[in-house]
Amino acid sequence: MPERVVGRRLELGTLAGLLDEVERGRGQGALVIGDAGIGKSTTVAAFADTARERGYVVAWGRCPETETLPYWPWRQAFRALGLSTVLPEDPGTGRTSVFAAVADQLAAATAQHPAVIILEDLHLADGPALALLPFFIGLLPELRCLLVITSRDNAVDVAEPAAEALRALPPSWVRIPLGGLDREATGQLVTQVLGEDTDTAYADVVHDRTGGNPFFVQELARWHAARGTTSTETPTGVRQVLERRLARLSQPAYDVLATAAVLGEDVDLEVLAALDRTTTAEVLVVLADAVAARLAEVDGARMRFAHSLVREVVYSGLGVHRRSVLHLRAAELLAGLRDADPGQVAAHYRDAIGQPDAAGRSREFALRAARAAQRQSGYEQAVRFYRWADLDDRQVRLELGEAQVLAGELAAGRDTLRAVAQEAAADGDAPTVAQAVLAMGGGVGGFEVDLSDTEQTDLLASVVPQLPDDALKAAAVARVALGRIPTDRGDGPRQLADEAVRLARATGDARAEAAALAVWCDVFAGPDHVAERVAAAKRMLALATGDLALLLLARRLLVVALLEQGRFTEADVQIAAFARAVLPLRLPLYSWLVPIWNGMRALMSGRLEEAESCIAEATRLGEEADSVNAPLMVFALGAALANTTGVVAELQSYVETVTLPFIGNPMIDGPSAYYLARSGAVDKARGIVRRRVRDGLDAIPKDAEWLESVAFLGAAAGVLGDDECARLTFDALTPYAGLWVIDGVGGACLGSVSLFLGRLAAQLGRPEARALLDAALEAHRTAGAETLVMETEKALAELGAVHTAPGTGVLRRLGATWEVTWRGVTVHVPDSKGVRDLALLLARPRTPVSVLDLSGPGRVHGADLGPVLDEQARTAYRERLRELAGDLAEAEDRNDLARAEKLRVEQDFLTQELAGALGLGGRARSAGDPVERSRKAVSMRIGAAVKVIDGVHPALGRHLRASIHTGRQCVYEPEDDITWHCQSTAGASLGESSSTQSKQEGQHDHDRRQQGRPAGR
Repeated sequence: MPERVVGRRLELGTLAGLLDEVERGRGQGALVIGDAGIGKSTTVAAFADTARERGYVVAWGRCPETETLPYWPWRQAFRALGLSTVLPEDPGTGRTSVFAAVADQLAAATAQHPAVIILEDLHLADGPALALLPFFIGLLPELRCLLVITSRDNAVDVAEPAAEALRALPPSWVRIPLGGLDREATGQLVTQVLGEDTDTAYADVVHDRTGGNPFFVQELARWHAARGTTSTETPTGVRQVLERRLARLSQPAYDVLATAAVLGEDVDLEVLAALDRTTTAEVLVVLADAVAARLAEVDGARMRFAHSLVREVVYSGLGVHRRSVLHLRAAELLAGLRDADPGQVAAHYRDAIGQPDAAGRSREFALRAARAAQRQSGYEQAVRFYRWADLDDRQVRLELGEAQVLAGELAAGRDTLRAVAQEAAADGDAPTVAQAVLAMGGGVGGFEVDLSDTEQTDLLASVVPQLPDDALKAAAVARVALGRIPTDRGDGPRQLADEAVRLARATGDARAEAAALAVWCDVFAGPDHVAERVAAAKRMLALATGDLALLLLARRLLVVALLEQGRFTEADVQIAAFARAVLPLRLPLYSWLVPIWNGMRALMSGRLEEAESCIAEATRLGEEADSVNAPLMVFALGAALANTTGVVAELQSYVETVTLPFIGNPMIDGPSAYYLARSGAVDKARGIVRRRVRDGLDAIPKDAEWLESVAFLGAAAGVLGDDECARLTFDALTPYAGLWVIDGVGGACLGSVSLFLGRLAAQLGRPEARALLDAALEAHRTAGAETLVMETEKALAELGAVHTAPGTGVLRRLGATWEVTWRGVTVHVPDSKGVRDLALLLARPRTPVSVLDLSGPGRVHGADLGPVLDEQARTAYRERLRELAGDLAEAEDRNDLARAEKLRVEQDFLTQELAGALGLGGRARSAGDPVERSRKAVSMRIGAAVKVIDGVHPALGRHLRASIHTGRQCVYEPEDDITWHCQSTAGASLGESSSTQSKQEGQHDHDRRQQGRPAGR
């Protein structure tokens, strides 16, 4: 299908099929009908291109709106076909003989070349043109010709002679009605005009306004492009087309449409008749003209405009005064109906500009509409109507602020409520202060409370003594307890939470008790009270019936507690119930949690693409909600995904944007240390771990984040090989072996505590490591957590390989990558010659290997290429080494460990280069020396391989830098006894020996060499 034609594939296919019949010698006819701008000309023009490609001659004739010579469209077509017959200027002269000549010439022309004749806009054809049509149709079966006619199809635009001619077309003719484009095709057409970055939402707006009419779609898109914003104006070209159509209506029909335009796009006929001061039957009679003109539709008891643009043009054509009078009459009429929509009434009064009492009545009905929308959780509509109401009223502003918060306008809503609270405090209005502060967190339960805003808590605490012992006071005390958590590390928040629950139960108010229990769950968060929180959340569910905010809060608290207990099936039930309640309402404040939880479960099950999609959705909804918590949970899920897939670059990004600003906060130390270590910032990670070990774990608040923080700290200890931290975290986590580590409100599931304990036990060489990992494996399998099952199985495999010994490693080739396991952490690196060299060295610890062996057999060595380094280079190297000695001493004096390490690396490199460049007696070594040339190549590729490993596994990278020595002989010399299992391909082992064995084997090799016997491998 030609690129310029959108959404007409079926119609073009139908026309192309007719060409097949023509090629069999049977002429065909087709009628393409539709509204103005619907795409008739574009469609037949695209078809004409297809016909030309198939060898057809294409002839066009167009019926103009202005007066022209008789037979004008036929004249154009015949001229294009090369016919010499001249049609008479007097349509009554010699018609029979002229038509006969036309027939002969048409037969001859089409016999030579098949033809397509296109007659456009037949609804404008004059009498002679219409008279020739039946004659041509009679000839058509004998011609190798396809005749395509286009015409409009509404009674206003099609004159009766043309309509009669169209009705008289043979039944064998193919009729192709064109309707509006669907949403997808409309979007494609808008994209053609605006480019690839077109907003889908804008394309949907265009479709709704135009009904998919291609001409109108393009006009609106061009209008939008010219102004750079979404405009509600009607483009001039569209207005002119519709005004011409409207001008052909009878005056009564136009007047009814004008009245209907005031009521809206979809109008009740009884209301329309009452507003027009007539009867429904009379309205239907008058509307018949508009329906025939395809400007309106009648369906049962309702009338609809053909599309929004028709209503817009009719409405804008009314004078300001007439519009205002009609709006006032509509408002009064609707206000008197029993089931009147207060929002509609308010809008009509609001548009009755200048009419008596209209403004006051608009505010009255706007407040009714706002409160009705609030009750039905239509918070965005509520905000709109509250803004129409009387904002001088403090109660109205209080309700507006509450609706803004719930609609996702957190910052604006809290500003509104803060102003109300401060004003009420100045007047001594304690209840209003309490209501305003509670609303700042999303209602009495507090779905999203800004705990950093101490002003809220202080303001609320100042009025609590002035409140009677009622439900409001219970909710206020509970919120004060919640607000004290960041600053009061003692029992104060817990005592207040207990007091709030007692107060609420004494009042017998279900909402108050549910709100108090919600805060109680937050205050008593942490691993010591999981079972109590499950019970409290379930009681909330029973109490919160009818209150959506409290019900959702109860489900959120229950989901988290169930996840911590590993009860994933029950948690999934609650997640599904939460989603069913939230998603239809499109409330961003609550909705962002759904993709977070779905993403967490997808990641557990190994559905990585789904998890990534959920992250994007949660990000979008969190931004719409203006939520502080959403980005944190997006980070948690994203970091877990990056950790699972080993994408170090993403982990670095998370560290830089999220954890770095919080380094020093005991609660953040664990995640910070782990992600820093995994992303290569080993020194920073080690500094955090050592500080936390020195200061102890008591500084970490034992709240919702404690288990996660300590577990991450233990994981960091594993990456860094810090046994002291491993012992500290193992002891702290041991009482909670049956729980699961959950990030925040379910941002990520990091696994059962048993997994963390099992890894720590393996690192420390404790005998319970296997039992702990077995328990973790069973828990992960029961939960269907495939990624965690794989992780646990790896830990068990490593444990089995080392037989609980602390020093072990695995280097195994998997096609184009190598799997490297060290100290309980498995990473993957790409295959390279350097990694293969490492595999050979690690398989033979403390056994020197010649660089020629590493270079491979059969190597062809070239001639001597001169000295490795010339005299000038050697002098420069020595000078730089003297500078480095001074710089290194200065760095060590200042305790600048990072700079010192960099200087040592450069110093070692230059020293090795000089050593490699000099032979016996300090003489320059030849670059052509095959051993020397291999030494440089092997050293460089081993160094590159170690650098790659260091990027994904810093602890192993550091170990290899300290243990691998390169030169003419390369050797792996670990400080401790290490066992490596190295395998180059499936089933091809490079060796599996410990460094203790290799000490002995190395000595035996030395003895055999001394005796002149060949050394064994």
